[in-house]
Parts: sequence; C-alpha cells; structure tokens
Amino acid sequence: MNILKTTFLIGAFLFGLEEGKSQSTISLSQQAILKIANLKIIHSKILKQKRKIFIYKPKTDIHAETPLPVLYMMDGESIAMVAGIVDSSINNGDFPPMIIVGIANYKDERTNDLTPTTDQHFSTSKSGGGELFLKFVKDEVIPFVNNEYKTSNEKILFGHSFGGLMSAYSLMMYPELFNSYVAVSPSLWWGNEFLLQKADSLFKIKNYTNKNIFISDGTEDPNFKFVPKFDSLLQKNKKSGLEHKYVTYANETHNSQLFKATQDGIRFIVEKWKPAKTDTTVEMVIKFYENRSKQSGLQELPPEQLINTMGYICLSIPSKLDEAVKFFQLNVKNYPSSFKVFDSLGDAFVVKKDKAKAIIAYKKAILLNPKSVETINKLKALE
Repeated sequence: MNILKTTFLIGAFLFGLEEGKSQSTISLSQQAILKIANLKIIHSKILKQKRKIFIYKPKTDIHAETPLPVLYMMDGESIAMVAGIVDSSINNGDFPPMIIVGIANYKDERTNDLTPTTDQHFSTSKSGGGELFLKFVKDEVIPFVNNEYKTSNEKILFGHSFGGLMSAYSLMMYPELFNSYVAVSPSLWWGNEFLLQKADSLFKIKNYTNKNIFISDGTEDPNFKFVPKFDSLLQKNKKSGLEHKYVTYANETHNSQLFKATQDGIRFIVEKWKPAKTDTTVEMVIKFYENRSKQSGLQELPPEQLINTMGYICLSIPSKLDEAVKFFQLNVKNYPSSFKVFDSLGDAFVVKKDKAKAIIAYKKAILLNPKSVETINKLKALE
C-alpha cells in the first residue's frame, strides 16, 4: 500500500473521531501525514501560541510557477483524507491541481476555535473563540501560504461538524475572505441556532455575489434537523448572488458522509472555475477568464492544464487542428517558462504535418527541460 493510501486511511479514521482521541494516535497519524504534507509552524501573535499547519502540494507536470488554488481546511490533522481524495481526482483529470492547507485545531482548543459564540450546554469547554481564529487565518495563515507558494485567486474554506459551522459562519459574516465554502454536516444547532437566526438579516447587508457554498447532512445525522433550515434560507434569498448546493446522503451518519461530501463539495466548486462546455474556441475561453478577472478585480489567466486538455481534444478532431494550435499558442503566451506548453505545441504541428515548426517547438521545450527524454525522442524522430 502506498504512502498516500496509508495516510488517507489514517486521515479518514481520525476525521471521524471525537475530541477524546488519544495523543499516541495523533502522533502516529502525524508521522504518516508528514510523508505527503509539509509541516509548518506559525508563531501566532494573534492566538499567542505556536500553531501547526500541514501543507500538501500535488506532484504534477505543470510548471512550478503556475499559480494554484488553495483549499484551507480546519481539523488539519485530518488532511490525509482530503489530500487522498483530491490527489486521486487530480490524477483522473476531475480536479485541477490545488494546494491543501490543514490548520491544526488542538484537542483543548478545537471547540473554542470553531465556535463563533459561547453555548451554555458546553460550559465545561472553552468556546466562542471563532472570531479570533478567523483573524488568525486571515492575517497570519493566508499571508504565510501566499508568501511560501505560488497561489491563485481561488480560496476554499472546508470544514466538518464544528468546522462546518465555522465555514458557514465565515461565509455569512466575512464572504470576502474566501471564494467558496464547504460545510459538511455543520453544527448549526450551536448557540440556540445562533447562525440560523442571524442569517436572514445578513442577506440584507452583505454582498454574496460570486460566492459558493456546498452543504450536506445525512438521514442518520443529528444535524439533519438543522441543515435543511439553512438550505431554506439560502433558497429564500437567491437574489443575494450566492450559489449553493445542498445534499442529503441517505443512510449516512455525521461522519460516514465525509468521503462522499468531500468529493461532491469540491467538485461543485471547481466546476465553476471552468468555461461552459459550449465554450469550445480560444476566443470564448479568453472571454470567460476576462469576465472572471473583472468580477474578482484580479487578473486570472486560463489554467495551463485546462488549456492543454482543450488543445488535445481539438487535436483529435481533424476539422479543429487550427483551433488546437491556437489553444497551445495561448499557453505559450501565458506560460512561456513551461516546457510542456512547447512540447504540446510541437505535437500539434506534427499532426498538422508542419515539420519545421514542430522542430522549433520541441527544441524550445528541451531548452527548458533538457531531461525530457520523451520530447528528445520526438525531436530525433523528426530530424
């Protein structure tokens, strides 16, 4: 069994545990997690303590300088489960490459971090520190990640249970902090349904345009009584600009829904990053990303991997060979330091039987990556 599958299983197990998980189990999981994720320590001035964050970056053949979206998840010790799902989906071509940042919520801090108010039913646990935790994420975690990695404009906040509550709370109170949110079985009962009571009025004063949230529960889930109320509020306020998807999983519990909800939640979000299936020309794709850039106020280039895929689709259709070349040339323009874009352009010229241009493209690819045996062999075949 490979490392990713091992850590996935450990992560899935730990994600389902309650706060009473043993320290020895946590230590064991960390050893496995560190095989696929980098451990970073943030000396937080806001929380006045050291905090661990686990950062997973997928291994792909896209250029290192290509900016990647980032999924921030609470209960960061469980990053292995989410990383396993995302990694598999990236390899299958279902998800684009993305960075995952798991923010550790320690046993004695979790309830406090992931609740926005106090609750009389949890008098034995410190609670209500959610505002401070979000400030830590906004002012310390996100800037740290942006400084360490090449990141795109897209940010997702992912949470389960109390984490789902904080994901929904962050959306309602601070929609500008993230683009999209996943709330798996959110604990919306917290504080006498504090967030549900507040949500209606928030729609009148907050701007949720171009924001997305995926929410879920299960028919065997205690939160099944509360999550539909949130869905009703979202349905009622569709004019707010917020897009959402609500899924109830039959015969699934609070924890057992996690695997399906993680896949479905992230898929719901990443599908919105892509042009429509009817956008089959370079001009349509460029227009799509120009509109996204206007909406966000930040320049967003068409992703290298997506454009490469669209190029090869066109390359398989005899009537669209010229369009394929245009897709690959768009990648060359946007990602001139990536050897893969020149390699793909060379492939297109080979299919078009333009030997001279194919040789030029392959030589450029080899110049950028002299160890690319496959490209070297393709060039030799032409010369």
